Amino acid sequence: MPLMTLTIDGHEVRVPKGTTVYQAAKHAGIEIPIFCYHDRMPPLGACRMCLVKVEKMPRLQTSCTLEGTDGMVVSTTSPEVVAGQEAILEYLLVNHPLDCPICDKGGECPLQDQAFRWGPGRSRFVEVKRDYAKPVSLGPVLVLDRERCILCWRCVRFGELIAGDDALKGFERSFASEINTAFTLPVQSKFIGNTITICPVGALTAKSYRFISRPWDNREVSSVCTHCGVGCAVHLDVRGNSITRVRAREAPAVNDVWLCDLGFFGQAYVGREDRLHRPLVRRDGALVDATWDEALDTVARHLRAANGRAALLGGGRGTNEDAYVLGRFFRTVAGTNTVDSRVDLAPHGASAAVPWGMVSSIAELGTADVIVLAGCDITEDYPVLWLRMKQAVDRGAKIIAITPKRLEIDRFITHQLVHRYGVGAEVLAALLGGRTGRRRMGSTPGGVSDEALQAASAVLMAASRPIILIGRLALDAPDGYEALDGLQEICRRIGAPLNVMRGKSNEFGAALAGLLPDHGPGGRSLGAMRADLESIWGEPVASERGMTAPEMLEAGARGILSMLYVVGADPATAVHHRRSWTEARAGLPFLVVQDAFLTETAQAADVVLPALVIAEKSGTVSNIEGRVQRIDAAVQGPGEARGDWAILSQLSARLGRPIAYSAWGEIFDEMRHLIPGLEVDQRIPVRGIQDGFQARGPKPETPPAESVTGYPLTLVVGDVLFDRGAMTSRDPAIADLAGEAWVMIHPDDAARGGIVDGDAVVVSSPAASLALRARVSAAIARGDVYVPRGFDGTPVNLLTEPGRATTLVRVRAFAPAGVGGAGSRAR
Repeated sequence: MPLMTLTIDGHEVRVPKGTTVYQAAKHAGIEIPIFCYHDRMPPLGACRMCLVKVEKMPRLQTSCTLEGTDGMVVSTTSPEVVAGQEAILEYLLVNHPLDCPICDKGGECPLQDQAFRWGPGRSRFVEVKRDYAKPVSLGPVLVLDRERCILCWRCVRFGELIAGDDALKGFERSFASEINTAFTLPVQSKFIGNTITICPVGALTAKSYRFISRPWDNREVSSVCTHCGVGCAVHLDVRGNSITRVRAREAPAVNDVWLCDLGFFGQAYVGREDRLHRPLVRRDGALVDATWDEALDTVARHLRAANGRAALLGGGRGTNEDAYVLGRFFRTVAGTNTVDSRVDLAPHGASAAVPWGMVSSIAELGTADVIVLAGCDITEDYPVLWLRMKQAVDRGAKIIAITPKRLEIDRFITHQLVHRYGVGAEVLAALLGGRTGRRRMGSTPGGVSDEALQAASAVLMAASRPIILIGRLALDAPDGYEALDGLQEICRRIGAPLNVMRGKSNEFGAALAGLLPDHGPGGRSLGAMRADLESIWGEPVASERGMTAPEMLEAGARGILSMLYVVGADPATAVHHRRSWTEARAGLPFLVVQDAFLTETAQAADVVLPALVIAEKSGTVSNIEGRVQRIDAAVQGPGEARGDWAILSQLSARLGRPIAYSAWGEIFDEMRHLIPGLEVDQRIPVRGIQDGFQARGPKPETPPAESVTGYPLTLVVGDVLFDRGAMTSRDPAIADLAGEAWVMIHPDDAARGGIVDGDAVVVSSPAASLALRARVSAAIARGDVYVPRGFDGTPVNLLTEPGRATTLVRVRAFAPAGVGGAGSRAR
């Protein structure tokens, strides 16, 4: 770009044309105070703190909004500038409470710092300061102290420009101006923690951190959030042995400087008192405390007796190194390839046909011109990726959403193609047909109009930088294989990569490390790398393919498996059909669970081994784009809990085939011999490991959906960001954000059943019934109902049945109190 030369405080500065005076001064190392300006948002010039004097301009100028010109002469220290800055600070402090000793922002407050450096030192105002009742709760996690607010508008503009949720707004005018939510309702946002971070004073604070610690009491530890698969870089602030708060760590290639609220507030489970402290062994039908020697000896004895008929399920909640050692242990010491980290794999879904993860980089989402979301609820599954997509939308990108439920970001979606569940493949076929001119005119596949399909096809055809995302709602649908075929054909036609948006935690790292039944580390097939594994491990490795997670359950129910080892997973609540797990557990002679909590699965185990969680480990994890990131242990684990790979190392020694490592780095170095390009902060993308995935075989036989009298609605099961699972239910902030378990029903279907929004209802299938709270919304198609998974107290997998790809249900409202006793109104 052409350059220009400015003179700032006597220093010549050469910067590209279009640079503001503020940025030019920053480039020269000259500090100009700011409040409203944030480098991820366009300049506003509202606070007037960044005033400068420019030759040949009669008044002081706001440097953050003033574009520099060649030859411009600027002063940031002239008497007029100093007087202006002092006046602004004096004005801001007129009603600002001097409660710095108890303010959570104390010690990291820009207002404090600037008052010290640029303030007048005294105030001419002696009147009584304005006083408000405090604090004001704006939602489950957010608190507002109104008298501290300096009206910089950062929080409002974040919601408008970055998140697109308009969570906070400014109300009234002049001295009555204040920040609040619309109609003073609880704030509706998945990103509200960012407003706390960017607030330059203590006006917005977090309930979970309020009066907990001071910044100088905290020890900062770099880590990675592993709740979803994005892998956002974070700082864990630690005081003593407790995590006091989480902050975003700048990572331009991943989360930039933002986090979602699950990342901000979802770490309280680490310090819960109900963490497992000691091993448990079942004696006389009850789990009782045991020593590590007793527990490991019991497990080793059953592993010997299993003689290769053992299986491993899980491993996605650990590090890459944990998953690698788990795979090595079971393939060599236990003598089986029956390992799978994909606990929630649907028996008849298409998720098993493709490697999970993104071929595109996260950064590319911000530069795409067309983004297709097929069965992908991006703000519920991978919320920070939406912030990248929002950047693309702001640049003019078009979003095409093909989903069975209208998405939360609907107003930013150019073409929202909502269809009945199980017919998404028809919509994709019609979309492709509309693009090529072969589709029958006047048809409405899946309830989507011809006009909508034609318009979406035209946008797709004109794309030059398209990105295609397929999610669980499409892959695990009854027509998941057909939807996958349709999207792959679209990708071939328009030259776009297919990104498979499946998996949470570190399931991508587990797959990369080799926790798949037919693939080893790096994604290569076992047949192709068997010799390499045997050379490095010094042990024979079986060549035959192992079982997938659903196949393990079936084998367990039939008595084929002698032992199941579950690591960092809760299959009782995660598997597609609860009955599959129940029958598998009944047929399993021995169950071992290695976890941090006594989950529902652990309660049914014969041995429970207490394990550390991510915040207590050092090593690496991998995100959805295959980026390997480093983590450091922030706190010590409770009691006698141990790391996953350390437990397996001790177990291997008892079996006479030791797998010994001194630290995570030694494991990582060994992995590098098997995974080309494996380095910290580098990507091992899906494209790099796809060669090992064999061509998909024929689609599994799926019984046709049967019409069952009295069950007229189709069940759609999806993910939500805030749920009440094993960890999130133990975090008060996330549990409050999640609320009660619920069912979404279309207004027409609700009206026929006499159901209104907020009613307590019973959702029944031929298998079971669940009591839920009704959400009446046109976001779901007529004839469908949507129930989220992840609420362990009311697990939706109770409703589904093995062998059926489609679940039919009915929804009935409870009778009003005092009417009909405990009965209910029939639909």
